[in-house]
Amino acid sequence: MSFIASIDVGTLLGCQIVLTLVYAIVFFCMKSIYPYLRGAGSVALAFFAATISNILLLLSGSIPAFFSIGLAHCLLLSAFVLFYTGVLHFFKSTRTIRYAWALTYFTSALIFYLVLSHDHTRALAYVIAVSFFLVRGVIALEIFRHAADRIFLKIFAFLMAAYAIFALNRVIFLLIYGAPPNPEQRNFLQTVSVLFSVSFAFLIGLSFLLMLCGDLLTLVKDESERDLLSGVLNRRGIEQRLDTELKRAERGGHNLSIALIDIDHFKTINDHAGHAAGDTALRDVVSAISSRMRAYDSLGRFGGDEFLLIFPNTSSTDALTVSSRIEQSVRELSSPGAELSLTISIGLTQAAPGEIAGPFLARADKALYNAKNAGRNCCRVLLHGTDAEAGSERVILPPSRSNLLQQ
Repeated sequence: MSFIASIDVGTLLGCQIVLTLVYAIVFFCMKSIYPYLRGAGSVALAFFAATISNILLLLSGSIPAFFSIGLAHCLLLSAFVLFYTGVLHFFKSTRTIRYAWALTYFTSALIFYLVLSHDHTRALAYVIAVSFFLVRGVIALEIFRHAADRIFLKIFAFLMAAYAIFALNRVIFLLIYGAPPNPEQRNFLQTVSVLFSVSFAFLIGLSFLLMLCGDLLTLVKDESERDLLSGVLNRRGIEQRLDTELKRAERGGHNLSIALIDIDHFKTINDHAGHAAGDTALRDVVSAISSRMRAYDSLGRFGGDEFLLIFPNTSSTDALTVSSRIEQSVRELSSPGAELSLTISIGLTQAAPGEIAGPFLARADKALYNAKNAGRNCCRVLLHGTDAEAGSERVILPPSRSNLLQQ
């Protein structure tokens, strides 16, 4: 007790200012580096508001009570509403935040009125305590609602609930023993109250950090498997997806087909129209392929102008149908009479039972090679255990070439 009483409130508030400012900077950095990190921006703003609030509390006695009490507590209340906003964004909740802000505006007006009245200390303590209890309690309920079997989120919800109850305990202390005129005054209960506040600030910031880090790791993993130019999976990502689908097909006894897709004469496009036109062609082809893919298919850039398309639970016959639509969609990208037209060659195959990725991809590559040798702008299918030269290949030709053969 003597040790706690020897700690001045100003020192504790100074520690809390540093703590909340560090958290604000960390979450702002997370948001700036990963803009799609849900809730990080709101949490950063919340800690920034808490920092300003603590600075005003520290200056109590040196500045008017309108700022050191009124504005300080209104900012702190707004900080918790921002925390609530961050929680809603993180969990993709459809709940509205308008009621929380409406409560904040009403409570803030009441706080300022009571501060300016000078003789409503007890009422002011009640208003502050109840408002903080409500907003912290709502945050705790929202986190617990989404916790499911995640122990960490349950602990976080319990921590926030304890912080809500702490708001009521604090006002009881203030009503019984009275509030010191200066927050730096050495008072045991005052010191304990601020000490608990600093501890809760540290634990809540850490909890938000851990909660968002799970999402951050997912974003980092997704970015590491994403091709920046085309927006689809990169080679690493699509190969991992293929391994996953092969294992799933083996367990469930399902069909699995893949297609290697190559943009015809892509080097010519780069040489004649420039690399910017080549980049545009890549994105246009990806868009055309994606428009004909099914929701459960996966597309990735396998290298250069080559793409790998995975057809889960699909036979080569059904994959051929989808590939035909894709081929037509790519051809429609070129306007009639265009000097450089966009077409693709496709090598298609179906996985054999127990087959691993290496031979599976090699056979698709062989089918693609045969499509190129056949004059490009077509699709060839090569199945396991068949001889390509014995007529095991099936060919799709564009209408113009089909007409020439019929003639």
